[in-house]
Amino acid sequence: MRRLAIALVLTALAACTNQRAESLRAEIAKAKDERVEIASIEKARKEADDAEAELAARRDALATAKKALEDATAERDATHAAVDAEVARNTQLQADIAAVVADAQSIAAHGQKLDDQLARERARATWARDQAAVLAREIRPSDATWATARRLDALAEFSERLAKEYPGDPEVVALAQEPIRASKPTADQVHAAVARAAALRDRFESEYDLRAADAARADAQTNDAPPVGSEPPR
Repeated sequence: MRRLAIALVLTALAACTNQRAESLRAEIAKAKDERVEIASIEKARKEADDAEAELAARRDALATAKKALEDATAERDATHAAVDAEVARNTQLQADIAAVVADAQSIAAHGQKLDDQLARERARATWARDQAAVLAREIRPSDATWATARRLDALAEFSERLAKEYPGDPEVVALAQEPIRASKPTADQVHAAVARAAALRDRFESEYDLRAADAARADAQTNDAPPVGSEPPR
């Protein structure tokens, strides 16, 4: 009987022990599962943190690249604007140079035209002066009456011709008024005619600065210069 009771007690103890062991094994398994879950969560969290850090780094790199692109674009646009401005400036400069060249050519052509006109006027004035000088020299009271009369007629015609050719010169016009003509000129008429011829000579010489022109022509005589005494074109 006593042995039976002991056996029952041992059996009960064994059963309790087995239940406790199962319970402990269940708790251990649960703890293991919880540790695995925590580790997985921590690992996932770390991976998320790493991914977020990588994403932030990529965003920073993208922002840096975008800023560099904007700077490069701005520099390119500024360069294009500078090039366009330089091209426009060069175009305007070329237009200004062309305008200056055209003006210079026009001025040179006009100056040449004026020089040619002045040369013609001086040549004509030189001829008039020389003709007047010849008349002043050749009209002499000692010559034959008929010869002196013809020279007085020549002076009168010459004076009237010059007055028509130079209507803006009051002195030339005045010297042509009341021409001296006589079939038998007196000594006073001869002297007056000589004075008129000399006055015409001196007028053209001073008005057109012919002494300086004579000196320049003597220094630079050309083959196509008109012969002395020939009448130049008007």
